[in-house]
Formats: sequence, C-alpha cells, structure tokens
Amino acid sequence: MKFFDSKEEVLDVQITKYGRHMLSQGRWKPTYYAFFDEGVMYDANYAGITTENKNSAESRIQEDTPYLTTQTNFTGREEYLFDGVGDIQDRMRLGVYEKLNVMPQSLGTTTLESTKTPAYKIRFLEGRIQNLENSLTGNVRTANTGSSTITNYSQQLLNIPQIDLDVEFKISTEEVGSTPKFEFDPALTQGRTYPDNYQVFVGPDQLLFIIEEENASFDHENFEIEIFEIKDETGNLGEPVLEQLSFIKPVQTVVDNKLIDERRAQIMAGRPNGQLPELDPTYVEYFFDVNVDSEIDQNIICRSLKKVKSKDLFNDIEVNCPDLRTVINTNIYGTDALSDNCPDY
Repeated sequence: MKFFDSKEEVLDVQITKYGRHMLSQGRWKPTYYAFFDEGVMYDANYAGITTENKNSAESRIQEDTPYLTTQTNFTGREEYLFDGVGDIQDRMRLGVYEKLNVMPQSLGTTTLESTKTPAYKIRFLEGRIQNLENSLTGNVRTANTGSSTITNYSQQLLNIPQIDLDVEFKISTEEVGSTPKFEFDPALTQGRTYPDNYQVFVGPDQLLFIIEEENASFDHENFEIEIFEIKDETGNLGEPVLEQLSFIKPVQTVVDNKLIDERRAQIMAGRPNGQLPELDPTYVEYFFDVNVDSEIDQNIICRSLKKVKSKDLFNDIEVNCPDLRTVINTNIYGTDALSDNCPDY
C-alpha cells in the first residue's frame, strides 16, 4: 500500500481477488462502472476545523489531501484461504462480501431541475411491513462475554433502510367440489382426497408494492433486484454469511443489439435442450416467484387497487383498470378533426 502520486499517475486500475478468479474462468465481463468519493471530506467541521471557508475547501481536497493507491484485498488470508476444500463456495462468499462491504455507496445522479436528493417511494398494495430499520452495518461481529453479548461494527453505519416482511400461508380444508375463499397455489396443493371426502388447499399471501425513485432520471431500467440467503453459520469473525441466489435466465435472442441463433440463446440461458434447469436451493424460483411490471397479472393489480382506493388511498396511481375508470361524458356526435378540410378516404 502506498500513496498515489498525482503528478505522475493519472489512473490506477486493479482487479480484486474475486475479479481475478472470474477472469481466469473467462467470466469477467464488466458492463458498467461507478464513481466514488470515499475518503473525501467536503465539510471540515467533521474534523473539528471551523475556520475553513468554502473557497479553500477545493484546494484542500484536490491538492493538499494525500490519497492511497487502489486497494484490492479487503479480507485477511485466514478468512478466505483457498486450500482446495470448498474453494468454489469460498470464492462466491468473497464476491458477496466485496459487493456488500467494499465501497457500497457510489455517486448517483439527480434530475437537473430538482433541488432534492434522490429518494425511494414504496407503497404496498398487498402485504404489511413488520419492522423498519433506518441503517445497516456492513459487517456485524458479536462476542459473548458470559453475562452479556457485545456487538461491534467493523464497518461504518450506512443509511440504507431495511424493511422486514412476513409471508403467511393460508391452509383450508374443503369438501370435494368446493373451493376456498382465498386464491390457492396449485403447486402447493396436492389435490389428494382424504377418506372423509375433504381436500387441503394451501395458498401464500402475495406481496405487491410499487417502488418509485424520485428526484432522479427515469430510465428504462432503474432498478436491479438481488436476493441473498442468510445462512445459519457465521464467518471467521462472527459476521453473518450471505449467499446470493440466482434467477433463471430468460432466453434472449438479441444480445448487444445483434440477433443470435435460437440454439445459442438457449445455451447462454442455461437451457441446452430448451428445458428449464432443475431447480435447487441456489435458485430464487426454488423458494418463490418474483414478477415485475408487465409480468404481474393485471387482474391482481386491479383487484388490489380496488381495495385501497375504496379506502381513499393511492388515488394518484394510474393503472389501466376498466372497472376503476370514472364515467366521462363525451359528445358522440362530435369530431376530432383538426380542420373542416378533411380528405376523402
């Protein structure tokens, strides 16, 4: 580790341990980059300096502040020692650790006309929030002293809200020929008829919510969804272990604005024979389904909106639900022509 020489060095690019592992397998394919301002102190008051004015802050940051060169190792050798035993899992956990704990807050963008920072607006149509925490620590380490438990945070507190939700399963026994009052899941309902001529129906509650990013540029894809499983085990220093789950890849015949063969698209999606891969606990779909935007059944959205709008909630949500439209009086004999000189067709 050394200091960055701003007079001779312009750009320093390094690959992390996990990046080198992906590169060795031909799987390192960077698709985006981000900018960070870690180590930059914009307001000197946080350092106890109250005499600095705004004009001198620029020279202090750009000229007088020394910066370290790029760091690539963020864990000790004893934490992730590739000794031939469980190396694949260790490398995956190392990648998750670097993603969640190493420079997690990149610089964002706001709309030009906005004077406020970007913010998330989340509204639930189905489901209920059980608990809310306003901050998250990158790495929590606990130690038992016998009489009490001491919690230490090896990373800084991050202002990332954490929302806890519970999904409850509904179970009902109905006589053959009858259906339950709730919407049951065919995959969870075996359809077995018991000697008393009854069947068991199982259906989970659905979580349906709208997420909007305000005061930021609206692009085609503003969000990325990542799902992690919190394991029962802990790391070498007592931190919780998270493993990222994979989604089933869709078959995409257009890659980098180029049309590719259907057979090649299936292979790239992990479907060499055109069949879905066998689900196991490493896939998200093994536990539940995640649908977004047009993937959600329109009837489910309209039914949920009807419930909340009946309580005078979320009236500003614009969804094309025919049963929720208001009656509009229109002159059916009117015309929408721009002028009287309409061409003959």
